[in-house]
Amino acid sequence: MSQPLPTHLLPARRFATDQRRHFMLCVACPTLLTLMGPLWLPAGWLTWRWAGLALGMWWAVGCLGVSVGFHRLFAHRSFSVAAWLRYTLGALGSMAGQGSVVYWVAIHRCHHALSDQPGDPHSPNPAARPNHGKLRALWMGHVGWSWRHDVPKPKRYAAELVADATAQRLSRQYWLWVSAGYAIPALLGFVLAEGWQGFVIGAWWGGALRLALGHQVIWSINSIGHWLGARPTRTQDQSANNAWLSLISWGESWHNNHHADPTSARLGWHWWQVDVGWWCIQAMQAAGWATRLRSRDSSLT
Repeated sequence: MSQPLPTHLLPARRFATDQRRHFMLCVACPTLLTLMGPLWLPAGWLTWRWAGLALGMWWAVGCLGVSVGFHRLFAHRSFSVAAWLRYTLGALGSMAGQGSVVYWVAIHRCHHALSDQPGDPHSPNPAARPNHGKLRALWMGHVGWSWRHDVPKPKRYAAELVADATAQRLSRQYWLWVSAGYAIPALLGFVLAEGWQGFVIGAWWGGALRLALGHQVIWSINSIGHWLGARPTRTQDQSANNAWLSLISWGESWHNNHHADPTSARLGWHWWQVDVGWWCIQAMQAAGWATRLRSRDSSLT
């Protein structure tokens, strides 16, 4: 006999078609293109120049868009920015193909509210997933949940964004920005290589490859970050710090730190804990673009 659905969730069956379409377009297709790319890409596709393009796109989308924008700004309101920058960060975050800003924030806040408990959307902990063994729970916490999952109610977990004009505009434009995540590196590739071959190579490196690997990095925070690593602060969940993920996740892998103080804009608490997202926020503050930064002790600066 199935358990009744908690009142904070909307049933997966209502969103099955949309979730599967999103999975195919934003996860399966980029992954397939990434794996098959070396078989059909034009000559000259494997150079440091193209790798640099992919890294630059991942910094713009993963660091500024997801880590700084979706996570620290929209989800936790760890600092404030002007309207133009808020929209820009939201647009960059949308290019990650992780869902619209309202959906992303609702999922993330639900994760914090029920971390590693039944109802946590992407916990890898078997205690949060009845009838799941350790490996299956880890798989579901990493990627399986994105294929089909109950949806946290936006009006409960992201009420201010439901009524926010910028967030709603970004949500309506979601697929436009996902497409821009391919078009921008493709156009840069066209300019760099002076032709259509560069257009194709740029779209692969900065679009498909960046999207496929970006998913793995972000999902690893959800799965590995609640499975392996150091736990210097004893939180109520299994969140852990993983130094080896810190560079490519822009500081997001200091996950135990984050769960200990979710509203802090700084995830790397010590000088040796690399937190590129925090450095970017500090740079915005120095330029006069960011205010009301919340530090580790949640005080305003």
